[in-house]
Amino acid sequence: MQRSFRVAAVVVLYRPEREVADNLRSYLGQVETLFAVDNSDDDAFAEVAASLGLKVSYLPNFANLGIATGLNRGADEAVDADFDFLLTMDQDSKAEPGMIEEMLGCLDDMDVAKVGMLSPFHVTKSEHKPGSERCQEVMTPMTSGCLLNLQAYRAVGPFLDKLFIDFVDNEYCLRLRSRGYRVLRANRARLLHSVGDTIKYGPFIATNHSPLRRYYKTRNRFLIFTMYLRAFPGHCLFDLVRLVKEIGSIVLFEGEKGKKLVMMAHGLVDFIRGRYGKYGG
Repeated sequence: MQRSFRVAAVVVLYRPEREVADNLRSYLGQVETLFAVDNSDDDAFAEVAASLGLKVSYLPNFANLGIATGLNRGADEAVDADFDFLLTMDQDSKAEPGMIEEMLGCLDDMDVAKVGMLSPFHVTKSEHKPGSERCQEVMTPMTSGCLLNLQAYRAVGPFLDKLFIDFVDNEYCLRLRSRGYRVLRANRARLLHSVGDTIKYGPFIATNHSPLRRYYKTRNRFLIFTMYLRAFPGHCLFDLVRLVKEIGSIVLFEGEKGKKLVMMAHGLVDFIRGRYGKYGG
């Protein structure tokens, strides 16, 4: 028999279009409360948020404080309200019906205190398929659509603000695992997730991320290498190979090659100098 848990959600917004409301509606009926943290420079989305009903608590920051700070604001609100789990969402993600119930089903006959995070299966443009098991261990799933055990959040601390964006999810999952928590994926729970303009060329995947995103990805992944190389050498080696393939993808298939490579170099330099937070901030 499935146990009963109180579930809230947080979505971190940044200059959302009105159509984002449809994504929010896809999981609004699956949670008690939605904390909509807006990192835009204004509160233009307030009227749309209000139209979604009393379940939505709209929290404008009036500045882009980064994905980690947005997640932490929602998590702290949920902790204060005594919720058990927090659904962490991107504004471009849509949940299928029953997604949260299916994820919580993974907790049947498990020690809930040892499960730090539950992920759905992310439906993207990739050819990746879910495993045959109902629930399986995974290393570092994307944050969007995940259920964060707020007991674990209290124990291991908040998301790392200084990363700002990119690898925030990667770092947090590794931190959970290094502290003895399990990270699971419910393969029957499905999240429709937009990952942008990605094209696969054999072993290369052209993500076409902007030069600024290349800066954050480079800087932050090197920090994670230093933090978790000893605990997770295989994961770090795999990600180093992925970095090499990303460079190859930029050189061979993507536009703005020079700008992207220069920003990656800036990211490496700022990692060496210990400069974090928002680029240029």
